[in-house]
Order: sequence, then C-alpha cells, then structure tokens
Amino acid sequence: MIEYLLRRIRRRHVVTLKPFGRLSSNALRVIFGDRNAAVADQLLQQFHDVTAAQVVHGDLLDLDADAIVSPANSFGDMGGGIDRAIDQIHRGEAQRRVTAAIAERFLGELPVGAALVVQMPSRPFPFVVAAPTMRVPGNVQGSINAYLAMRAALVEVVRHNASGRQAILTLAVPGLGTGVGGIDPRSAAEQMRAAYDSVIGERWRDVVHAAMAPYALHDVVQRRQPR
Repeated sequence: MIEYLLRRIRRRHVVTLKPFGRLSSNALRVIFGDRNAAVADQLLQQFHDVTAAQVVHGDLLDLDADAIVSPANSFGDMGGGIDRAIDQIHRGEAQRRVTAAIAERFLGELPVGAALVVQMPSRPFPFVVAAPTMRVPGNVQGSINAYLAMRAALVEVVRHNASGRQAILTLAVPGLGTGVGGIDPRSAAEQMRAAYDSVIGERWRDVVHAAMAPYALHDVVQRRQPR
C-alpha cells in the first residue's frame, strides 16, 4: 500500500507530452516515454500522429500498464538502468523469470531481434517483454538494434494476444538503446517508429523483396529525415 501511494505521488511528475486519441476498446495502446528529456522529445516527434500512442517525459515505472519492455541484453541481465528498476519493482523476480524463460526457450541467449513475454507475479506491469537491444552490455551506436528490439517486442505482444492468454492492451516502452547502447535519441526514435509501422501499421505486407525492408541499406540509419 505504501509503495502504491508513493507511485501515485510520483505520477504527478510524469508529464504527458501527447495523450492517446480515441480508440476501440481492444486496441493496443503503447506508452512511449523516458526520463531523458531529449529522448522523450524525439519520441514525441516520431509518434505525434499515432492515435494509439501516448508520449510522456518521466519515469515509466510510475505508470500502470499491462506490460513493459525490458531492453537489456541477450542474457537477461537486468543489473542496470530501467531494467534494474523493473527487477526491483518485482523484488528480484523479474530477472529470475526472464533468465529462466531465455534458458528454456532460447538455451540461454535471446538474440537481438527476438523477444519474450514473461508473466510476473504481481502488478504493476504483470508482464515484462524482454527485447534485448544488445548481445552484451556495450555501445551499439550506428546499429539498427532499436528497430530490431522494437519490432521483436511488438511481434511477440501481437502473438501473445492472439494466443487467447490474458491480453496485453497497454505496453510501456522506454527509449531503446539510448542509455548504455549510446544510440542517438533521434535515430532510436526513428527506428522505433519504423518498427511500429512495420508491425502495427502492417507495412511488413508491402515488403515483397528484402531490399524493400526498413534499413535494408545500413547507411540509411544515418540518412533518415524526421517525419
């Protein structure tokens, strides 16, 4: 109860930069946000026209959602940044469950570009979506790992919801790869929007040749213009 009250108080410091639009009851709502103002601003620029997106500046962990993306590494180590905070909220159970799921389904190593939905024992965030932005902790600047992680997370959530299990209708997503990974906030946000359009906007259907896929030419990471 005390932790709940503290979160309610801290929630007042989370600034909504863009609210959700009018949506159907079963639409997937995605809350994009970050404590880093530069990251939050770039997320706003990229998702300002998406009805099913909310953008906030502040700590996502002070909000409520069905699931939150953990952008750690391929081995499920949640020892730093937002991953550590997620694990602390679940009293150490998040990392234990994530690493156990990785061991069971991927023999100990979840590749960048793959994701897992892992159920937690309690709220907030009864599901954690493990979607690594790096194989091991380190700089991944210049990579398309934010795109790969975002796309993997969304695909796994869509598959989870289609399975008939407890649905994930609200998903919290921080800036991907913008911390230890060192990806520029603008590039990360652009990659995340490209992944969102690919999965939720179903633009994957338009890719009839590999050359048509987002970032098929790697140098496009540096050349994409803001929307």
